[in-house]
Amino acid sequence: MNKWGIGAKVYLFAKGKMQFEELMGTRGFESSSDLRLHFGLDSAAIADSLLVVWPGNKCQTLKNVSANKPLILVQSDAKDSFDYQSYFKSPTPVLSEIKPIPAWKHKENYFVDFNIQFLIPHGLSSRGPKIAVADVNKDGLDDFFACGAKGQAGSLMIQNKDGSFSYSDTAVFNKYTGSDEVDAVFFDANNDGWPDLYIAKGGNEADDGNPALADKLYLNDGKGHFKEAPPGYIPNLFTNKSCIAAGDIDNDGDIDLFVGGLANAHQYGYPASSYLLINDGHGRFDTAASSLINLHNIGMVTSAGFADINKDGKTDLVVTGEWMPMKIFINNNGQFKPIDIPQSTGLWQNILITDVNGDGAPDILAGNWGHNSKLFAGKDGPLKLYIKDFDNNGSIEQIMCYTINGVEYSFLPKDELERSLPVLKKAYLKYDEVAGKSVQYMMYDLFKDYTELKAEVLGSSCFINDGKGSFTRMDLPPSLQMAPVNTFQQIRNSAEGTGNTYVAGGNFYDVVPYEGRYDAQSMAMFSFDNKNACKSLQEVNLSGIKGQVRDLKWLKSARNGPVLIVAKNNDSLTVFGLNNQQH
Repeated sequence: MNKWGIGAKVYLFAKGKMQFEELMGTRGFESSSDLRLHFGLDSAAIADSLLVVWPGNKCQTLKNVSANKPLILVQSDAKDSFDYQSYFKSPTPVLSEIKPIPAWKHKENYFVDFNIQFLIPHGLSSRGPKIAVADVNKDGLDDFFACGAKGQAGSLMIQNKDGSFSYSDTAVFNKYTGSDEVDAVFFDANNDGWPDLYIAKGGNEADDGNPALADKLYLNDGKGHFKEAPPGYIPNLFTNKSCIAAGDIDNDGDIDLFVGGLANAHQYGYPASSYLLINDGHGRFDTAASSLINLHNIGMVTSAGFADINKDGKTDLVVTGEWMPMKIFINNNGQFKPIDIPQSTGLWQNILITDVNGDGAPDILAGNWGHNSKLFAGKDGPLKLYIKDFDNNGSIEQIMCYTINGVEYSFLPKDELERSLPVLKKAYLKYDEVAGKSVQYMMYDLFKDYTELKAEVLGSSCFINDGKGSFTRMDLPPSLQMAPVNTFQQIRNSAEGTGNTYVAGGNFYDVVPYEGRYDAQSMAMFSFDNKNACKSLQEVNLSGIKGQVRDLKWLKSARNGPVLIVAKNNDSLTVFGLNNQQH
């Protein structure tokens, strides 16, 4: 006999919103819960309706249920059989998964960042793969290049007339596998009308100065095949990089490149330099002078994009990264003036410059670390990172701290800090000596002459452009804050002036167990209207996608029209098609 109705599910509807509870007597080991379900109605005097689903799948509906008094229900009163789809109709899916998929799989090499830098917040060596898309042989079908990890060559995949893909130019791309291919872009480097390919190298394993970190430029021969550009076509950038952005910054009719620098493999946190490569119109690139744009030690860049931010007809540059603000370089007749959006420092992973609300001004979707984290929950101040060789042993340490009521506390516990700072054992033998103490107390006289970084914002966000190049930040919905967001892609253009729909890809596993891996949000869909209101969209075909999504790119398929390629770390590709064939 189920006297208490264990397992009953109750849906309450009031003021256009729904609440749900399921009666369960336990929540875990040696725990117990109240066997009464409680709903809060705020100022509502009645609930519009109450749907009760009993064990055995019988259900009953009650209308106009008064608030502030107990309600006793009896299972024998439930006469109807419950069919979920009858009560909660699923919206028509926008995307449907497509088979077969291209026969390519990312193979992450085994490397543990924390064995080199014990105290870094997270690893940097598993940020791939990225995808670049273009019709390289001009047969009307999109092809793609997939970036490889260290030890895995990147792959050029040529689309056949039946929609399948074949490997091409493997001998060309198999020559360089000594570091991660962290990003790639197709563009016409030499103005011959054919897409060429630039590949940025990184991976957080090789030291700065290692030739394995040299980027590569491959020129299209006019038949869809590639050869490496001769020496001197691009600068030798022997640093750990993260991203590429392409745009014509000087309005001379050729494409220039921004190449983002990430971090030194032994000095996480110290700002790295990035590079603006100016095209001479024939596919030769030189690093822009600092008088044109100062990119020296601007930070740990993770993402960038070109756009006319202030609508003056000139191409501006947006750059951001970890422990960085959203930084706008305004193009002033060929010279770039940096402007930081106030209070925008974060652990930014990706940006997409797009007009979210249809007002004609470019806004910025920005993927951040999210709110489903020990770094955010219960904290009321900025996340901080202090960097220095604290114990003077020749290696750099990073002390990450959170803030509560104005007091900064070390995120990592005493034993974790002592892996890299054994000197702390001499100062404090027991945990209770530092429990509840500030990081300044814990580090005593070691805590001075450091480099300080901060992240004021952890939520994935949208920066709304006022049309003049000034921005207002807003958090994306809570369902977009469940894990780090690594990539965005636009799904559908609505009618002009009515906003747009987007999909986000996320998750990140390369963290210490104390923090816990982020695996709650591989993909999510959301939309904006023309009043800047953003809402999550239920997309049933995305709920089953697992893994760490690193890139989302559209590709024109011979078989299925526009398809969305989902690139995941250490995994095969997933491909989605649009049910209405609109993009």
